[in-house]
Amino acid sequence: MDIQIHDGITLFTNIPKDLENTWKTTIEEPLDSLRKIIPMSFAQMGAATPEEINDELIDMAKKLQEANIPQRVLKAVTHAYEVLKEHGHTTFPRTLHVAILVSNGKNPMHNDLNHGFTGFGGIPGFIILILSPTDYVIQRIEAHVAHEFHHNIRFLIEPWPMDRNISVGRFLLDEGLAEAFGAALYGEENIGDQTIGLRGDELERVKKIIEPHLFEVGFFIAQSYLYGGIFHSPEGELPHGAGYAVGYSWVKDFLAREGGDIFSLTKVASLEILHKLFPSS
Repeated sequence: MDIQIHDGITLFTNIPKDLENTWKTTIEEPLDSLRKIIPMSFAQMGAATPEEINDELIDMAKKLQEANIPQRVLKAVTHAYEVLKEHGHTTFPRTLHVAILVSNGKNPMHNDLNHGFTGFGGIPGFIILILSPTDYVIQRIEAHVAHEFHHNIRFLIEPWPMDRNISVGRFLLDEGLAEAFGAALYGEENIGDQTIGLRGDELERVKKIIEPHLFEVGFFIAQSYLYGGIFHSPEGELPHGAGYAVGYSWVKDFLAREGGDIFSLTKVASLEILHKLFPSS
């Protein structure tokens, strides 16, 4: 697998004279094929673009550079790839494009709910990281990169439905598997705050809301149960990111009951996992 890093952090710390053209050739053009699959605007996702460059963005980029984020991202992707190879995986993208971008600071979900991290790894061959230099990002970047890399591999093994008509159970399970992979490589304390922050009675309350809807389909329905919070679930308020905690708890329950590890479980079909977890469903 060829790993190509598209480093927007360094572009904003060592600004070339032709920044806009360099941005186009090193960031935008290598990702054109991704945006043909899913039309996306990096700016709308919360990434700073050259026309926004100012002292505050340059300072943010410098803090990310000082934390060695580009080097750590490459090392984390390489490590995740090597670990899966060691455990018998053979299905990988031929080329993996990893874009590391600086946040423009304008996305409330990025800033307030996700502690300065936005990641997308849902299309095999591409990972998009939008980062702010928060303590959360600087401490946990490796586990979050592993999470996004796991999506790449999982969706090669079991592709998303072309019509995006995914079930609640599968959407949450995919996120739980990715979190379990990050935890296996970098420790549970470094995965998503929403995943490890929901425990005990509150986790059980949330599971009782979500689990009757496992096999309901529809992207926006599944999304509402995954994210909760500002997305709202059809049945009352859920904490932000509640579905991550639920999916992660399913994975831990499955491994405790059936044995094995996250590396072997990554190859198992979602329906098989869900039917073993919920045999009466």
